[in-house]
Amino acid sequence: MSLDNRYLEVAESINKKIESMIKTMTKSVESIAKTLDAISKQITDSFKYLDFSWFDEIGKELEKVEDDIIQFKTIIVRLGYPPHEDMPVSDIRRIVADYNEFGEEYVKKYLDDLMFEIYDEKYLDDILLKWEQTKLLSSRISILRNVIKCHNQQMYNASIPTLLPQLEGIIVDAFQHKGELRGHHLGVYLNHLLIKPNEEESYSFEDAIHIYYMQHILVHFEHGKEIRSEVSRHAILHGGLTNYGSRENSLKLILLFDFLSDCVSKITEETTVAAKKEVQENNNNKRKTNKIMVSSIIRRTPRTPNGFPFRSFLFDFQLLRNHEQLHIRGAKRSCKISSQ
Repeated sequence: MSLDNRYLEVAESINKKIESMIKTMTKSVESIAKTLDAISKQITDSFKYLDFSWFDEIGKELEKVEDDIIQFKTIIVRLGYPPHEDMPVSDIRRIVADYNEFGEEYVKKYLDDLMFEIYDEKYLDDILLKWEQTKLLSSRISILRNVIKCHNQQMYNASIPTLLPQLEGIIVDAFQHKGELRGHHLGVYLNHLLIKPNEEESYSFEDAIHIYYMQHILVHFEHGKEIRSEVSRHAILHGGLTNYGSRENSLKLILLFDFLSDCVSKITEETTVAAKKEVQENNNNKRKTNKIMVSSIIRRTPRTPNGFPFRSFLFDFQLLRNHEQLHIRGAKRSCKISSQ
């Protein structure tokens, strides 16, 4: 047999084996396909008898939870606590339900104990551990350790006035503020830090914290008048409030500081630049306003025949509360009239 014939026989043998393998594989695939079709039909038939109405129930329940969380943010601020994201949903819903059904005073009776149960000593130790790992807080971590230590040892008269200035301090650090920090500066920084106008959520935790800070921490204070917040920064640090040292007040400030520290640790360069730009623009506008007002008053000042001012005025410029303008208090004092 020639070499060519031998190659042909081998090739023909291989071809037959390949054809046999293809037939076998085809039968196997057809068998698998039939099996899959049968399984698919069984699944389809099974779904025909399933009741999917429970999906609607879940959706409705989730909507109720979302509504409760939105209500909770308003209610908890009204009850004197800053909202905190770590509160269990079950407790949030309980507070909202009780508030709506039984009223504010009913919830107040158990709220402090509930907060102490949730934010216990172990939880506060975990908060401190988180603070120690936050770079922005590194310069004041020894102060924060003492705050938690004093709180756990029931030394609330020490923990509260120690922590209050740190609220302002971390905001200054976050926005790299230089120079005197006035009330309107702090307001600008809080707006940029907490208010997110482009967010879809209508009322976020940040919005609620902003309201809490303005209504409870920066609330207006004057000596001899009613003190409207137990954690008023001005009332406590200016000595107007002396009975502030309670466990609940200390916890309120710790939770507020914790939320703010999370916010400032996530602050972007864009936010920082925008806030500093607004502060600078406000400063420039106020300088122009001051100059115009001083010039106007000087022109109206009575003068002696030789042109000297008849009176000298000591002007004390103060920011009018809730207005972006200056209030001038003229305190007149006598001066000698130059001899002619």
